[in-house]
Amino acid sequence: MTFLFGFLVQFGYGQAELKTDFDKGVKFLQSENYKKAIETFSDVLKKATDDKLKKFCYIYRAFSYNGIEDFKNSIPDLDKAIELDPTDLASYTDRGKTKAYSNDLDGAKKDFLFILTKDSIDEQGQAAFYYLAKIEYEQGKFKESIEYYNKIISLTPNDPELYFNRGTAKGMLMDREGAIKDYDKAIELKPNYMEAYANRGVAKINLLTRKGNIQPTKEQAADACTDLKKAKQLGDNSVDDMIFIYCNKK
Repeated sequence: MTFLFGFLVQFGYGQAELKTDFDKGVKFLQSENYKKAIETFSDVLKKATDDKLKKFCYIYRAFSYNGIEDFKNSIPDLDKAIELDPTDLASYTDRGKTKAYSNDLDGAKKDFLFILTKDSIDEQGQAAFYYLAKIEYEQGKFKESIEYYNKIISLTPNDPELYFNRGTAKGMLMDREGAIKDYDKAIELKPNYMEAYANRGVAKINLLTRKGNIQPTKEQAADACTDLKKAKQLGDNSVDDMIFIYCNKK
């Protein structure tokens, strides 16, 4: 759960007398004492009249509810924060993420699509592309997922996770060559990317076996086995069966 603590308490207090209590709530949240944070922000909200203070109380109480996976209460708090400040796109991002955590994927998509009507370049727009790509993948819409990854990669081309995720989506569409290129880029950007080595090794084996070559020779599988063994070396035990089948030939 990402709480973006760098953004905490960076506003002026309209009610200075509540500053101490509000700060206590923030400290409880930062220390993951979520129940105490909820109690503290609830007490502040009973006394708060300043809209900015109320907005942040609702946001941080929602984060606290998220910390105990109480999404049923978190989402209404984010609704209230948005009512108080409908121009703050970060609150739509937070609500979209929370809806996704609660498995309301269609509701989450609505929030992220709304963000894109206001921002398709900067921080919140990038977050929207990222989460839409993940949601489309989760819903089995791999082509749509790839399209969203294309957009965010064009904005942030040096993030290895994006190439890895897009490669995984391409693999689901049997575009193994495209997947391998994405894993190549992910590894270029993150040389010890264990999961990328594992996926690239599997994709290379699948390329060898897709035309009926069920038992590729040791020489044919050498490149794939290099990736699988690198993944194993980095700590991925899930590749053991692939190594046993394809890489231990005499």
